Amino acid sequence: MRILFLTNMYPPHDIGGYEQLCREVAEGLRRRGHSVLVVTSRHGVTAPARAERDTIRSLYMQADLDYYRPLDFFLKRAGQEKFNQNELHSVVDQFQPEAAVVWGMYLFSLNLPYWLEQWLPGRVVYYIGSYWPIDDDPHRAYWRLLARRKFAEQVKRPFRALALSQLRKEKYPPMLQFAKTLCCSQFVKDKLVAAGAIADTAEVLYTGVDPAPFEYTKQARRPKNAPLRMLYFGRLIEDKGVHTAIEALGILNKRGVGANVEFTVLGGGHPEYEARLHALVATYKLEGIVRFVGKISRDEIPTWLSRFDVFLFTSIWPEPFGRTIVEAMLAGLVVIGSDVGGSHEIFSDYAADLLYPAGDAQALASRIALLLDGSKDTAQLIRRGRRLAMERFTLDTMTTGMENYLRAMAASDEDGPKTPAFA
Repeated sequence: MRILFLTNMYPPHDIGGYEQLCREVAEGLRRRGHSVLVVTSRHGVTAPARAERDTIRSLYMQADLDYYRPLDFFLKRAGQEKFNQNELHSVVDQFQPEAAVVWGMYLFSLNLPYWLEQWLPGRVVYYIGSYWPIDDDPHRAYWRLLARRKFAEQVKRPFRALALSQLRKEKYPPMLQFAKTLCCSQFVKDKLVAAGAIADTAEVLYTGVDPAPFEYTKQARRPKNAPLRMLYFGRLIEDKGVHTAIEALGILNKRGVGANVEFTVLGGGHPEYEARLHALVATYKLEGIVRFVGKISRDEIPTWLSRFDVFLFTSIWPEPFGRTIVEAMLAGLVVIGSDVGGSHEIFSDYAADLLYPAGDAQALASRIALLLDGSKDTAQLIRRGRRLAMERFTLDTMTTGMENYLRAMAASDEDGPKTPAFA
């Protein structure tokens, strides 16, 4: 099959597991003999762009990852939207996909999947691993937001009216059909169906992880008197809740057991949030306990995980799934996690008493204490976690599910591939 992937970002210019998963599924389908082309944004690309065989990095995003630039709405948006339309149509016209998979849409114009629905009727599949179908787009979110200062609000008000009027005139955002939809968890499906964004006919295809790089090789348990080596890896933004872990360590430190733990933070993110985390470490006097490493490459993660005993999954928002949990289980780490979103579906057959209410530092401290005082059989938890990951959440299982879904869709297209018509 000829399969087109549309996604906002794509490795190596990515911000997290959602984009990395896109590449892994795309490459998995290529290995199975399919012709796969990825069209994505120019995020992270420096001119002149390096040509890639199966990836086109040319589309414009609607805003910067960290900051919205309001003048761009009036000065650049129209031209960028027109460019995106022409570029995507050219890709569809030349590649003639039998199926299109819409992946990440954060900061992407919703016109992009809308155009695909017009040009490839019945052949567009959405793989939804976030809540973007019910999220507000960055333009409306910014212009509806009141300015913090009175004078700034007075200046912003007429521009707000002009911007929102322009969006209404364009009928933006467009109404998407979501005729064929796969969700990364039952939680995501239920949430989107309840909001009226997608139909109940949507199916669940769990996110998968390739177990090979995470082969569990630890043979010896942690020495009795050695510090408990804990790890967080992922983006550093408010929603990920890493501040809860630091606050929990502050509580343990006050109890006199701080010397028994080590906490390493892998990842980068919003500079203001990173500064907040460093300030918390100083406030709780945890300089000898907490270490920040910064962002590492995807390929380095398995090696880093092999050095630790515990993964702290600290999200305070309803995570659509929680891929890092599966990776940690495959690598032989015990997982302590916040009870949020789709992650609950991973923990359902693991250890309920290692879940804690999101954002509750006291509760997280108590879960860490269970491991410190030997109340939990960590060897059993390691075996249970790895078995769960291998049985339900592998990349091969996910890729097979995606392939079967696309084949069934193609088989149901009785009229065969249609030549796209510019809309």
